[in-house]
Amino acid sequence: NRKLKAWVDKLFIVFPFEKKYFKSKGIPYIYEGNPLIDAIEGHDFSPVHKGNYIAILAGSRKSEISRMMPVCMEMADQLHSLPRYSSYHFIVAGAPARDNADYASFIGNRDYVHLVFNRTYDILKYAKSAVINSGTASLEAALIGTPQVVGWSTTPLTYFIGKYILRVLDHIKFISLGNLCLDRPAFKELIQKDFTPDSLIDETRRIIEDEQYRQRMLSDYAEIHDSLGGPGASRRVASRMVSILSGAED
Repeated sequence: NRKLKAWVDKLFIVFPFEKKYFKSKGIPYIYEGNPLIDAIEGHDFSPVHKGNYIAILAGSRKSEISRMMPVCMEMADQLHSLPRYSSYHFIVAGAPARDNADYASFIGNRDYVHLVFNRTYDILKYAKSAVINSGTASLEAALIGTPQVVGWSTTPLTYFIGKYILRVLDHIKFISLGNLCLDRPAFKELIQKDFTPDSLIDETRRIIEDEQYRQRMLSDYAEIHDSLGGPGASRRVASRMVSILSGAED
């Protein structure tokens, strides 16, 4: 932070929760919103499946996939066995850097689980619910309007280090960008020992079956959207950069 303060005249940030941190460090910042809004609002959505389905976004790293997928597949098996969900399918959004081989051993021969690449926004848009590894995808789901539950599991050492970092950064209370934007839980985060098939089933059923709960989450999503500054963030940042570099703005 000392080096950042010494070398940076203005820091453009993209999340509202960053303001408190950089202000406390005396680093001058500018917040003009987040370009994700433009990316999502400019997307031409089209369905990926005709019936009801639940989306699964298991992360982009192989280690994340190997920890997420077994739990998600057990959830899928148990949900699919229930009469209400027997017609539901489960669509796994393949990460850009991965291929079929990274998922095949987990999906097996389940005919109600499908792996789809390069359609993440479409998968989220029409899903009844989504199970998402923490990261940008959870914020994208919120901006698209997909009710979600976040799951996250890692090695004990990584978890210990992560908890220590969060204690140092005492303004960080959540692992998901959407919850961080609101500084309160818009959706549930199931972390480490809480990330189980049963907990995923309970939360997924609540999202789908409890209309009041679902609508409250969608209402929080609207606040997340507003906190990100609305459309045009990239244009606003470019305009401010030109103004600063030309000397019109300090």
